[in-house]
Amino acid sequence: MSYKILFKEVFDKRILIGSAVVVAVVGAGYMAHRKRQAQPVLTPLKKLNEEFKLQYEKAWKTFWRSETEKGSVIVGKPSSLTLFHKKNRSPICKVIPPIYHDLKCVAHIPLVIRILFNNDSSTLTNDTLEQFWQYLNDLQIPESIQSKEKVSADRILSESKKFLRKEMDKRGSVDPVILTNFCRSLTNDLSILLDAAAIAQLNQMHEVIKGWMSEYKFDPQDPSVKVLLAGPRAARENCIQTTYFERLLGDERKRNIIYIEELYEEEKIKSIFARWFLDEELSVSFYNDKDRMHRDLLTSEYVKQQIDQLIPS
Repeated sequence: MSYKILFKEVFDKRILIGSAVVVAVVGAGYMAHRKRQAQPVLTPLKKLNEEFKLQYEKAWKTFWRSETEKGSVIVGKPSSLTLFHKKNRSPICKVIPPIYHDLKCVAHIPLVIRILFNNDSSTLTNDTLEQFWQYLNDLQIPESIQSKEKVSADRILSESKKFLRKEMDKRGSVDPVILTNFCRSLTNDLSILLDAAAIAQLNQMHEVIKGWMSEYKFDPQDPSVKVLLAGPRAARENCIQTTYFERLLGDERKRNIIYIEELYEEEKIKSIFARWFLDEELSVSFYNDKDRMHRDLLTSEYVKQQIDQLIPS
C-alpha cells in the first residue's frame, strides 16, 4: 500500500471521528439547553415551598436516625419483628410458627365454602366444586394439631365435606338460610383453632422480645421505645400485635405504637414512622395538641361551616 493511500485512509478516519465528537458535543449542548428551557422558573414563593419540602425531609430522616441511635424502635410486619436499638439492628425475627399456618388453613375451609356458594351462581362451575371436593378428600389433618384443636379440626373437615357433597348433588342454588346455619354451626370450632393460632404467635413473639432483652439489653419499659406495625388493611379492632405491644409498653405509652396499612417497603415504613412523630412535635409547637396534624389541617371548624353553606341540610 502506498503512503499516499495510507495517509488518505488515516485522514478520512480522523475526519469521521472529529465529526462524531462535534455532533456529540452539539447534541449534548442542545439537550442541556432544552432541559433548561423545560424547567419552570421558580418564583420566590415556590422556592420557599421547595425549601420547606427539603427541610421537612431532612427533619424526618434526622428523627429516624436519632430514635434508632439513642433509643429503641421495633418494626413489625405480619410475620416478623426487627429491633433498631442504640445503633444496633437485630436480624429479622420470624414470629409465625408452622402450627399457626396449619391451624388457620383448616379454619379457612368453611370460609371458602361460604364464599363459593355466596358468589354469583353463573360463575360457580361444577369443575370448581369438584376440585374443592377433591382437596377436602385428600386432606389429612396435620399431626401438629392435637387435643381439642384436633377435635375441632376433624369436625370442620367432616361437616364441610357433608355440606359440600349434599349441595353438589342437588345441583342447584343454595338456600341462604341453610348456608348461614352451616357457618354458624362451626363458629365455636373456628374460635378454638384461631385462639390456638394466636397463642402460638404470641408465644413466639414473646420469645423474640425476651431474646432482645438478653442480647441487646433492650428494656420494654424505657419511655423512648416506639413500635411501628405494618399490616393488612383490614387491621380490625384489637389487632393481636398491637394488643401485645400495648400490654408490653403499658397503657400510658399507647401513643408510641402506630399501625400502617398495606405498606411493607422499609424506606416508606421509616418515612411514615418518622413523619408521624415529627408531626406530633409540630402539632404541639403550633396548636398545643399532639393530634392536630394527624387530622387534615385544611378541615377546620370554619371550613366545615363553609361546606354546610355550600350543601345545606
